[in-house]
Amino acid sequence: MKDTVRLGVVGAGNIAAKHLEALEGLAGASVVGIASRTRAKAAALAARFRIPCVADDLDGLLREARPDGLLILVSAANIAEVTRQAMRTGLPLFVEKPAGLTPAESAELARLAGELGVRSMVGYNRRYYSVFHQGIEVIRRHGPLLGLLIEGHERIDAVRAAGRQPDAVLHGWIYANATHTIDLLRFFGGEVDEMHCLAHRRREPLGDQFAAIMNFDSGALGEYSAHWLSPGGWRVMLSGQGVTVEFKPLEAGVWIDAKGQRHEIAPSEADQRYKPGFHGQMAAFCRLVRGEDPGWPAQDLAGAHRTMQLAARMTAAVADRPEGVGK
Repeated sequence: MKDTVRLGVVGAGNIAAKHLEALEGLAGASVVGIASRTRAKAAALAARFRIPCVADDLDGLLREARPDGLLILVSAANIAEVTRQAMRTGLPLFVEKPAGLTPAESAELARLAGELGVRSMVGYNRRYYSVFHQGIEVIRRHGPLLGLLIEGHERIDAVRAAGRQPDAVLHGWIYANATHTIDLLRFFGGEVDEMHCLAHRRREPLGDQFAAIMNFDSGALGEYSAHWLSPGGWRVMLSGQGVTVEFKPLEAGVWIDAKGQRHEIAPSEADQRYKPGFHGQMAAFCRLVRGEDPGWPAQDLAGAHRTMQLAARMTAAVADRPEGVGK
């Protein structure tokens, strides 16, 4: 077992820089090479983070840097294609979300990983928020989780106005970005046993208003709502026995005791220093590369596909509506 794992990075955008910052503060990890279609961006990150090898493509990265594991940090539009290529190396993969822009793509990647025996993690970093884990512990000290409410409002008009996303990503925004909050349903509640959805399509072809209720295998009840055309952010509320925990914004929280007293939940030092969740997420991936169990809440490509399937059930509620209703 190696004390230090050698990691290669594919992609040189803003999200790559955030991962590299977290890796810089993580013992036992060394980034030995970076590749990008835009060599200048890769070279800039290599200089900033003292990465010894800059390659033009995945083959060059493998040949020149000989990594033990790969981080696939390309755009949402290219993630499926690059992940398929990287899977052929047999190396452990960290795949930034989304694992494809459609459930069909995520299913294909999960199937291929199983066939090739490739170990994987998908980057839903909010699973590693320190405040979330503290909140879960508060609930557990008082008993089981009874209820879960998630508001996943997306600022789709602002995203479209920014003009940075290609049409395919905008069309599949529920998969490309809204799965961040949809994945939290499974993170907090467990797998969904039963789910009932309503949805409207005012402007977005796959829907822009969603309301769902569900029952989890943990015994908790859940609610999910998202109104993409209305101002608002993301919120999570956990209901326990004599205690409530709330996160809005998600990066900070409070818990309320049976007397109505409010208690702050503060993020860890690592979540204040780096992009929240990234340090813990990278530590888990390094364990995976070493051949260890990364532990909960790590999620592989098969798990990420289950989140995509939940999103697909919400979009199906749009398709099930009579023509002209909810537009």
